[in-house]
Amino acid sequence: MHILIMGQHYAPEEVSGAVLARELAEGLLARGHQVTFVTAAPSYPQDRVFEGYRNVFLGREVLNGVRVIRVWSYISPSRSFWARVLNYGTFSLMALIGGLAAGRVDVMMSASPPLPLGLSAWLVSRLRRVPWLLRVEDLYPETAVNAGVLQNRFAIRFFEWMEKFIYRKAAHISLISEDFRQNLLAKGISAGKLSVLPVWADAAFIRPRPKENGFRRAHGLAGKFVLLYAGNMGHTSALEEVIEAARLLKDEKEIVFVLIGDGVRRDALKALALRYGLENVRFLPYQHREVYAEALAAADVGLVTLNAASSRTSLPSKIFNIMAGARPVLAVAEIASVAASLVQSERCGVVVPPAQPALLADTVKALRNHAAQLEEWGVRGRAALEARYSREVCLDAYDAIFRALSNFSEC
Repeated sequence: MHILIMGQHYAPEEVSGAVLARELAEGLLARGHQVTFVTAAPSYPQDRVFEGYRNVFLGREVLNGVRVIRVWSYISPSRSFWARVLNYGTFSLMALIGGLAAGRVDVMMSASPPLPLGLSAWLVSRLRRVPWLLRVEDLYPETAVNAGVLQNRFAIRFFEWMEKFIYRKAAHISLISEDFRQNLLAKGISAGKLSVLPVWADAAFIRPRPKENGFRRAHGLAGKFVLLYAGNMGHTSALEEVIEAARLLKDEKEIVFVLIGDGVRRDALKALALRYGLENVRFLPYQHREVYAEALAAADVGLVTLNAASSRTSLPSKIFNIMAGARPVLAVAEIASVAASLVQSERCGVVVPPAQPALLADTVKALRNHAAQLEEWGVRGRAALEARYSREVCLDAYDAIFRALSNFSEC
């Protein structure tokens, strides 16, 4: 079976979305399928095209057996709202051309966000007369509205119309949590076309490793109680609260917050930490995958943070990597959120509500003195990951859906 997948991020990018996309494509290839992936020129997180690549109208390559078609998109280091709109919009439009250039396929899939990509995927599915699976990884436009980056009421209504149109036209929709499923049911989407297929982690690559390692030595963390955040530092990440908690803990010399990543809020966060004179907060750029695995092993606790508005519409994939590494999760999120529900149901960590830095600081101090509890949470998280959220478990589920969709007669 020839499967076409459309998504904005793919290898050699190493952010979580690109890693998951590559693992999905290569996993389907290993299960006997032919896979074509339509994507953009690699540029994330610096928003500069990687060395060895060009941002061309239409480019082709083969990576580990996966046929990759790269299309032009607007790429700029500007972090303005309109630069993002142009980036998402131009890629989504050009993906239509890339999808048609893939030739004859049997079934296809696209990821959301970006939301407009669904329109191109729908058109390709109609023109090629093949069923289309939509994978919803974030609830848009709700996430953008909650983050405060989308405020114009006419734009909100337009994207809400687009969202419902795409949901209605997809042959099937995969969602990363039961909360997302309930959200779509409330919007009138038939339960029969919805499946919950969670984000996964590579349990073979990210695994329990010794805490005292090269990453700790390289960054002067020997003997420290390390809380690690690795990912996007955006509007929804609530990392200001982590900085405020670190301020309250500045006299606790053993406690260190390590923040790895980039994003629109990174400079402001660094400035805030500098203004407070915090020596217990370390900012590091995105790390290569091998170094990231070592950084995760070096942590005593893995941080997952979401502001109150975004807690119910987002589930950061980093939570599964923390579980894979057998580290406890400290989730800063609404108690009723998707992330909090996962941590509580799997009993792999603790949840602190957002906008309470004093409570967060007290929780961190308490965790430092309960090593046995931390280890128990880590073991539980790893066991849950292996049973329900491993790459192989999730890819088997995708394989089954694609095989079922290949017999779908209406598109």
